[in-house]
Amino acid sequence: MRLKFILFFLLLAFCSASFAQTYYRNIYSDGIKRSFVIHVPEENVETGLPLVIVLHGHGGTGKQIMKSTGFNVISDREKFIAVYPDGIKKNWNDGREKKDDTKYDDVGFISALINTISGEFKIDTARIFVTGMSNGGFMSIYLAFKLNYRILAVAPICANIPKRISSSYEFLKPVSVMLINGTDDPLVRYEGGKVGFGILKNRGYALSTDESVNIFVRENKCSAVPVHAEIQDKNIDDDCFAERYTFTGGENNTEVVLIKVVSGGHTIPGGIKNLPKTLVGNTCEDFNAPEMIWSFFKSRTCRK
Repeated sequence: MRLKFILFFLLLAFCSASFAQTYYRNIYSDGIKRSFVIHVPEENVETGLPLVIVLHGHGGTGKQIMKSTGFNVISDREKFIAVYPDGIKKNWNDGREKKDDTKYDDVGFISALINTISGEFKIDTARIFVTGMSNGGFMSIYLAFKLNYRILAVAPICANIPKRISSSYEFLKPVSVMLINGTDDPLVRYEGGKVGFGILKNRGYALSTDESVNIFVRENKCSAVPVHAEIQDKNIDDDCFAERYTFTGGENNTEVVLIKVVSGGHTIPGGIKNLPKTLVGNTCEDFNAPEMIWSFFKSRTCRK
C-alpha cells in the first residue's frame, strides 16, 4: 500500500510538471514593490525559451491584458514565457509629458524584471520581445529606445512615438518593429497630435503613424519602399479592413511592419471588446493581433 502511495505522488508530481503554470509575483525595483503575472508553458525544453512582455494600457492591469489578449494559449502552443507587468497607478512612464503618475522608473523596472526572470527560468536572452496596447504600446516604443540592447523586437498597438522624445529617438542596436494602428482611433490619432479625449484628455502629444514608421525605418536602415499587401477582409460586418506595409532589408535582418487598420479604432484587432464602440471605435475582426504579433516575433533572427 505504501508503495502505491509513493508511485501515486511521483506520478502526480510528474503530471504537475507538465502543466502550464501562471504565477503572481512581486519584485522590488528602485526601492518600490512591483507586481507582475508570469505564464510558463506546459512543457520543459532543453534550450532557453523566448520571453514576451505584454504591457497593459492606461487604467489596466497585467491580469486584465493577459485575459484580453489570450497570449497564454499562444505561449503553451509555441513555447515561450509570457509576462504581464503592472504599472504603478495602472500607468506607464512611457516618454510622454511628465505628470505625477509618470515619475516612476519603468524602464528600470522592466530591466530588473528581465533580470529576475532570466535568473529563475531558462530563457533565451537574445529573444526578448515587448508588445503593449495604448499606454503599453507607447511604453514598448520607449523600451525600444531605452533598452534596444536587450530587446529584439517590439509590437505596439494603438501607439506612436511620443513627440517629447522624437528628436532624440534612435536605436543604438537595431530593433524590428510591428506597429498596429487604426485610422479612426479617437484616442491615439493616426495623424498624430494630442493624445486623449474626455476624462483621458491631455495625455501628451505623439507623432503621426507615418512619421513614427519613417523613424523606425531610418533607425533600422530598412528599404524606404515597402511591400504592400491586403489582409483578407474576413468580416465585412466589422466596418473596417487592414493593410500590411513591410519595410525589409534592415540592419541585422530587421524589418518594420505597419498594419494599417482602415476605419479601425482604439482596440486590439481580434481581441476582447472591453469598451463600447461608441467610445473607442471599430474593432477589426479580420485578423487576431496577438497571433500576428507572435508570428512576427517568431520570425525574428538573433543579432549577429
